[in-house]
Amino acid sequence: MTAAATASKLDMDKFAKVHRLMSGGATEGERAAARARARAEAMAARAGMTLKQASSKMDSKAKAQPAAAQPSSDWRDIFRGMDDWMEEKHPGYKASQAEKKTAREERRADRRRALLKRFGNVSAVFALTEIERALFVAAAPFAKRKINMDWCGTQKFAFTCNLGGAGELDFLSKADPAAVAAIREGWPMPQKLHGMLAEALMWDKLHDDRSAFVEGEYRHHLEVFARMELLERDLHNRPAESWDDVQARFAWEKHKFERQWIDPTEEKEDGLVMTLRRDFEMLRRRYEAPAQNGQDEACAKSTGTNWRTNADKQRDVISLLNEAPHLSDREIGRRTGVSPQTASTWRKKLANQCPT
Repeated sequence: MTAAATASKLDMDKFAKVHRLMSGGATEGERAAARARARAEAMAARAGMTLKQASSKMDSKAKAQPAAAQPSSDWRDIFRGMDDWMEEKHPGYKASQAEKKTAREERRADRRRALLKRFGNVSAVFALTEIERALFVAAAPFAKRKINMDWCGTQKFAFTCNLGGAGELDFLSKADPAAVAAIREGWPMPQKLHGMLAEALMWDKLHDDRSAFVEGEYRHHLEVFARMELLERDLHNRPAESWDDVQARFAWEKHKFERQWIDPTEEKEDGLVMTLRRDFEMLRRRYEAPAQNGQDEACAKSTGTNWRTNADKQRDVISLLNEAPHLSDREIGRRTGVSPQTASTWRKKLANQCPT
């Protein structure tokens, strides 16, 4: 049976929607694109066609349509109609998505109110931090800048559009080595992996804070993107020197995985990474606890002890609160072996320690 003979069995409109999703990706990144590809292949197979044949037939149909009727090439149209398709497959999908969107907007509004209470006004939220100012000055000899309105639309600002011959996503591979050194030295780089993790999380938090006031997507200054590339390279490649360094690397991998989701509060997890993280925490407790109790490491190996002191529990709770503050007190307690009340107490203590 030829492709032409079986094409009538294929819902070309629905196939075109799935094909655009497959080609354009989704908010969940490559995983969603892969799932869309599988759906497209299945639709084509049911019609007795390969994905290539179905795609070719779709392209032929699009070319035969009047120009005004052809699908839009605007990326914003990629998902048009997908909500209807998902509702058909999973009744209640639209209501569920609407609830999630409302919850996200409420959290965003809460964040704006908290930031305005802390900073006083929107301009102060977007004002360069001390480290941003230092990087901006250090990058000056290598930067090409254009004058534009700042994010608040109230005054002009010299935005860097090229740094050492490189753009936003290719700094380390294309920039002048002197420009790389300027960003590394413009503000002292952390010497330990957990220090690098702390700075990387700081940049992501700053991004999220400012995004709360932006319709669309907030973009860091190019100097910050360059700095983040340096941090990520070291977090991936620098040898660990301590338990804290290894734990920082686990936390970084978990953070990278979670930040691809549009709504991280859904607590999606990479199963293998989480299992490895729990294995590591068990080994750390096993080998550190005896030393705190006057025992030697050989004793720990021979007895296989898994005793945890209050100091161990405190450290575990604080570590998890720092790397995953969106988790509930109950979940924090479950993962660290303490009561939800203890987790809540330490959450409040950490919040009171934050600078205002």
